[in-house]
Amino acid sequence: MIFWIALTVIILFFIFVKPYIIHYDTVILFTGGLGSGKSLVSSSIALKLLKKNRFKVWWYNIKPWHRKKKPKPLLYSSIPFRISRKEWATQLTASHMLMTAQISPMSVVFVDEISLFLDQMTIKFPASDNVEEFATLFRHYTKGGYLVMNTQNSNKVNFHFRYCVNEALNLMHFKKWLPFLPLFYTVRVRNISLADDIKTIEHDNKEDNMRLLFGFMPLFRRHYDTYCFSDRYRTVPARREKIYSKLKTCKLLKCPNTKVTPCTTSVDPEEAKALEAVSSAKNGGGKT
Repeated sequence: MIFWIALTVIILFFIFVKPYIIHYDTVILFTGGLGSGKSLVSSSIALKLLKKNRFKVWWYNIKPWHRKKKPKPLLYSSIPFRISRKEWATQLTASHMLMTAQISPMSVVFVDEISLFLDQMTIKFPASDNVEEFATLFRHYTKGGYLVMNTQNSNKVNFHFRYCVNEALNLMHFKKWLPFLPLFYTVRVRNISLADDIKTIEHDNKEDNMRLLFGFMPLFRRHYDTYCFSDRYRTVPARREKIYSKLKTCKLLKCPNTKVTPCTTSVDPEEAKALEAVSSAKNGGGKT
């Protein structure tokens, strides 16, 4: 009797929870505005899928009849990512995306702000065929790997690449439940179908397609820095700013018609110091 009651409770619980369970395909795209939690959620999913594939490889390798062992899946990330206290993610480069550098089997590729790599304004760029093939045959080439990406707006992603993403997850209403000690968060998720350059909401009623995603906040060890690109801004010069002195003005804020090169930098500070040290050593050696 107790067995049947417990079985009934489990079945009813599964029926209740099933609509809120998100099944992740091979190529996953998270979209959302600033502060929507897309980086937090997508990186958490990437880490979850990495553990899933590592367990599959471990289970395969412990079987004695499998003489050829599979390598340990890696996490390739476009931003600095810490998997655990002792392990860091592998740096993702354009060579991996363009298929001139191989990705380890069953690995997970995490791309933060994919639109910065594949801009829709570049309608047809020379390597578009490469990245289209990369996304289309990603499952085949990685033998079961996952490609996890995020962007503020899916329309910003080049359509050659976006066409390969059949489904995306749009995040909104991100909320931390304890402001002083954030232990967990909730965010609303809805499915978005991406067909060519048209973005549509699944079903007629978007509220019926919206689910609540629950997650825990990392307290003692951050997996990534939410301001990881802030070093790019260090080379932008600071100047003495003008202060308003009256409530009226005749000046309009306009964008210039000519191209302006930003003062941000792509040079890593540590690499710059190392290059400077090598250069000074060579110059010093030449003088002597």
